[in-house]
Formats: sequence, structure tokens, C-alpha cells
Amino acid sequence: MKASELKNKGIPFSLGCKDYEIKLNMNTFCELEDVYGDINLAFEDLQKMKLKAIRALIYASIKVEDEGISLRQVGELLELSDLERLGAAINEALDKAMPEAEDPNSGESIAT
Repeated sequence: MKASELKNKGIPFSLGCKDYEIKLNMNTFCELEDVYGDINLAFEDLQKMKLKAIRALIYASIKVEDEGISLRQVGELLELSDLERLGAAINEALDKAMPEAEDPNSGESIAT
């Protein structure tokens, strides 16, 4: 598998009885911006693990796959017991989505 293919794979998670993926791509970012209003604020709140931001990102991830789902439905599916598991999945997705910076001294890519 090529590195570019690996980057495009999402982080799997289940909610209710369905399986989804957290993919941080343009579609997810647009959905998140629609819900949150400000994408930068959404990411700041995700870093702080605020509930509103977690729900918004999970909703945005599901909405890309399931147009018919509502923010309120996602909120009803989420339970406090899901937060640790989903927080880990969100962190993994954020790490995976971060672009690699080039080391100015060696010309090699380094993880940021």
C-alpha cells in the first residue's frame, strides 16, 4: 500500500449499530464548518476535547457518508462512555491528516 493510499483511509469507529470512518478531508471540513461556523474554532475546541466539537466532527464524518442523518440524531447516538474511544480516534485522524514538513537540513520529510 502506498503512503498516499494510507493517508486517504479513515479511522474506523462504530456508533449505534453502524460502522463509519473519521476522514479529515475537504468534505468533512466543509460539513464541520457548516455546523461550527468557524473551522479554526472547531479545531481549537477539538484540542480541548469540548463536547460540542466532538459531536460536530462525528456528525461531519457521518454526514459525508449518510446525507440523511441530523446533528441531533448523532447527539442522541453518542454516549459519555463513547468519548474516550472517539477522542482517541479523533486524535489519530488529526495526526494522520497533518502534513509532513520537510527537514530544511536534510531535505527529508519529517512528521509534524
